[in-house]
This record gives sequence, C-alpha cells and structure tokens, in this order.
Amino acid sequence: MDSKMRSWGGVMVNLSWDKVDKHEKLTPRDHAIAGGVSGLVTRCFLQPLDVVKIRFQLQVEPIARRGGGLYQGVIQCIIKIVRTEGPSALWKGLIPAQALSVSYGMGQFASYAYLTKVARDHNLGGKYLSHGVCGGLAGTCGTLVSFPFDVVRTRLVAQGTPKRYSGLVDAFNKMLRQEGMLSLWRGLVPTIGMTAPYTGLIFFFYNVFHSVASKLFGEESRVPWLSISAVSGVAAGASAKTSVYPLDVLKKRLQIRGFETARKQFGKVVVYPSAWKCMVQITLEEGILAWFKGLWPSMLKSGCASGSIFVVYEATCLILNHVHDDKKNNDS
Repeated sequence: MDSKMRSWGGVMVNLSWDKVDKHEKLTPRDHAIAGGVSGLVTRCFLQPLDVVKIRFQLQVEPIARRGGGLYQGVIQCIIKIVRTEGPSALWKGLIPAQALSVSYGMGQFASYAYLTKVARDHNLGGKYLSHGVCGGLAGTCGTLVSFPFDVVRTRLVAQGTPKRYSGLVDAFNKMLRQEGMLSLWRGLVPTIGMTAPYTGLIFFFYNVFHSVASKLFGEESRVPWLSISAVSGVAAGASAKTSVYPLDVLKKRLQIRGFETARKQFGKVVVYPSAWKCMVQITLEEGILAWFKGLWPSMLKSGCASGSIFVVYEATCLILNHVHDDKKNNDS
C-alpha cells in the first residue's frame, strides 16, 4: 500500500493515496479543517506533557536526581509545577499552542493536498518521491505560517513568576515593541532544517515497520486506531523524532534569547550570542545527552497524540464526507 505519513505538531497522521481516494469528495480546505480539529482536540489533553518537555529543554542543569536542576524527572516536574505555580501552569501557553496547531495544520494540509494533486496530475516523480517532496514543502509552508505562535508559546511556557507576559496578545505586543519583528522568527533556521530530514525519515521508518508488522500480524485491523498503519505510524514518528530531536532543543534555546532573565528561578541562566555558540556551549558545558533533554515526555506525548490525531482526523473526514453527500442529495 502506498502510504504517506505526515507530522503535524510532532504527531503522525496517515495520508496515503488510499485515504485520499476514500475521501475523494474532500477538498484541500476540508483536509485542512480535519487536521485543525484533530490537533485542537489532542492539544487540550496533551499540553501538560508539552510544558514538561519545554521546561526540560530549557534547563541547563542535568535532568536527574542530584543533578542540581529544578526538574529531575517527569513526575517530579509535574508535581513541582503544580505545587509552586498551580495546576493551571500545566496548560501554560495553551492558547498560542492551539493557534500554532491550527495554523500549522491548515497551512500544511492545504498545501499538501494541493501539491500532491499537481504532482499526480502532471505525473511528477515516482509515488514515494512525489510524496516526499510535497510533504517536505507542505511542512515548510506550515512552519512559515505558524512559527510566530511557536515562539510566543515557548516564551509563555518558559516564564516563571512574576510573569512578564499576561497572555498571547501581550506577548506579541511586547516582543514587537522591545525586541523587534525578527524576535518572532528566532529558531526558524533549525526548524526549517528539521522539516526535510524528518519527513524523509518518517517515510523510511514507516515502510520498514509497516512491512515487518504486516508479515507478523497479517492484514490490517478494520478498527482504524488499532490498525497496523496506526501502530507503524507511531513507531515511525517516535524513531524520526529521536533522530532530529537535538534540532528541537536548539530551536527552543534560541527562541528564549532576550528572555533569559525571566528564567532565574528555574536555575542557571545562560545567554547564547549565536546559534553556533549555542551548539558549542551546550555540548561542552552540558554534554552530548543535553541534546536529548525532554525526549521522554516528548516521545510519550507523540505516542499518545498519534492515536488521538488518527481517530479524530478520520472521524472529521467522515463527517465532512456526510456533509458533502447531504448537500449533493439536497441539490439533486
């Protein structure tokens, strides 16, 4: 089966040609809506894991007992945040995160549907090649559209008390006024650099896992969220995320440049003058393992989100299909 797995907010969604044919009545706008709805629902439930991941990524000290840092593990981090900042702190940055998810999903899914249609109509490249190129371009489009929300989301999650930003609009206004327009695009280069290889790795790992799983278990389950495709997608997403995760850490460190003093209560404050010096300093002072800080909550979030995204996306597509059928019947 010619399958296409795309990442949206670190979550895997199956967009094979079979799925496209199954939902042939749907327009690129419909696919964008389905992706937006699925991410919106999933983000609400899994935002705490994203908060934990970002806190880990920004902590200079080791994530370990007696490591000297504020956070020493997933459970300890959650308890610490709840006790010191209140339960609502686990959903810090939810509004910009939702804005990020929706804008990224719409930009990615709409551009992907359009690009794959053009590639198919003009017979550009082989099936896998066209999926790879279109998927990479679609991911880049989604990133460009949504990136300012990603930066603001990181700032809101990273801040302690007293808060520098009261919310999404306040953060945008202060960043533009105090740091300039370019502050909303900090960390863009490693993010874009992560998109293409991540997409390629997804294809590779997905096909390997799908082939192995098909031989072991036979035909796919008829239940979408328990299918071999879903399981293979989760495994592929986890493997690909591990491979490119250091770029995500670099992006987060760069996104808080100019915001370092607001993190004094969380531990050591380090100022990175450039991306290159940031990479050298992290490696020399924190060690190689620092590039995988927050990987565990990130992997946990990705695994849970994969199933949720898959189910909600498929359900939304089915609903939109029914809407098109009803409209066609009423018109006739």
